[in-house]
Amino acid sequence: MRKLLVAYDGSDNSKRALQYVVDLARDTGLTLQVHVVNVQHEPIIYGEYVTSAMIDELNNGLMGKARAVLDEAAAVLQGGGLSCETHALLGNVAEQVSEAVKRLGCDTVVMGTRGLGSFTGLLLGSVANRVIHEVSVPVLLVK
Repeated sequence: MRKLLVAYDGSDNSKRALQYVVDLARDTGLTLQVHVVNVQHEPIIYGEYVTSAMIDELNNGLMGKARAVLDEAAAVLQGGGLSCETHALLGNVAEQVSEAVKRLGCDTVVMGTRGLGSFTGLLLGSVANRVIHEVSVPVLLVK
């Protein structure tokens, strides 16, 4: 059995990556254990009037958004005959994906990418590039 971690943000690119997982399971007959993660960036707030209640409210809003995106992903996977576990996380995407891979024992990361040319990708950097360098398992990029 393969344990896949799908980094999903609701973008068209991540939807293609999710569909790739559905197609992979259907076409190969592989048994897949799928973990879908959505990472929301923690808000950075400055000022002396910031309270912990304000931060909690912002974080709760972000986690609500993450859960909505994850529900969408779970519906796609279930429609394709796959079950999954979803994980809403806060923080740096590459770091959180790497930690989730270790914590969940995943052997492959699947994620979408914009498919920029090498020069543009070099200048801009990308979440996919950071994930590739952060995780210790193979990363399958779908564009």
